Amino acid sequence: MKFNRLAVAGLMVLAVASVFLLSGCTDESTRAVLTVVDLNTGNTYYSDLINEADSAKTFIPVDEIKFTLGNIQNDGGGPLAPGTPFSEIVVTGYNVTYSPAIYSPVTGGLALRIPSGGTVEGTIAISDLAEKAGLPLSTATTTIATITFSGYNRINGSNNGDGVSGFGKLTVQVANFGDTNVNQ
Repeated sequence: MKFNRLAVAGLMVLAVASVFLLSGCTDESTRAVLTVVDLNTGNTYYSDLINEADSAKTFIPVDEIKFTLGNIQNDGGGPLAPGTPFSEIVVTGYNVTYSPAIYSPVTGGLALRIPSGGTVEGTIAISDLAEKAGLPLSTATTTIATITFSGYNRINGSNNGDGVSGFGKLTVQVANFGDTNVNQ
């Protein structure tokens, strides 16, 4: 009876050890972290519902922001040499959600490569122009936009590693702001 208990206990220890060994890094595991360095230079974004500064040329302003993304090593080490495996992150898209939901979620594509230890800048639309046009001009509210960027850790050529993502939050005020460019 003792032999059976020892054999079962030994098998359980072996099973647990194999789970730990198998859950380690693979040759395609994420080795870099996608970071959101900056959204709209750290400022609140003012979503103006209509611009009537020139009565002959009224328009609904497009809501777009500038952003900066970074690539840091997962282990906190120094940047990898350019062109080596895992030396860059490829950002393929973004998603914007709002709380409270003044606008529907926005999804868009990107094609950015961030070198190890480096940053990249870009611009994205954060709302749907047609949906914005449907809001009453009396709308005045504040919401929080959560912007999530996604992509993958590039290994070599078309052999790509694990997916990566990073997010940031942006305060957005929605109203008719009296036709001044409040975001500049």
